[in-house]
Amino acid sequence: MRWRDIEMITWMKENPALSTAIYGAVVSSVALGWNIYKYLQEKPRINVDVKFGGVVYESGKMSENLLIVSIINKGGKSIYLSSMGLRSGNDDLLNLHTIGLPCELKGGCSHSEWFEVKKLKRDRQYDFGWYKDATGKMYKSKSIKKKVQNYFNSEKKEQVKEK
Repeated sequence: MRWRDIEMITWMKENPALSTAIYGAVVSSVALGWNIYKYLQEKPRINVDVKFGGVVYESGKMSENLLIVSIINKGGKSIYLSSMGLRSGNDDLLNLHTIGLPCELKGGCSHSEWFEVKKLKRDRQYDFGWYKDATGKMYKSKSIKKKVQNYFNSEKKEQVKEK
């Protein structure tokens, strides 16, 4: 052993209360840090995404174009989804034909609902897609204004070409 180690041991023997307090402070700090880390790992980390797509049936027939609003929970804790929709200005457009809501969204899982594009009004500006959980907290997608507008503009161009 080195001289410094012997001095430390001697000091600890001479000051048992202070040594115990320092040891307790170090152990509790490590435990607190670990608990904060675990809490941050377990809480839900939610992403909402909006894309255009469709469904292919067993017969090989393709569905009409759909605006698909998906939610994924990248965290470890579950949330309970109650509703979904699109925001247009100050109004919320609700999907009355949801398939799987309300439902539990477990960690590492996703859920998708959709709107039929042909039923969306072309003169409206859609801001974002959203889901709400059972507590009323809203989870939003990034802005979809350009995405939807570009889709409707490209659809108009195709209609002009067909004529």
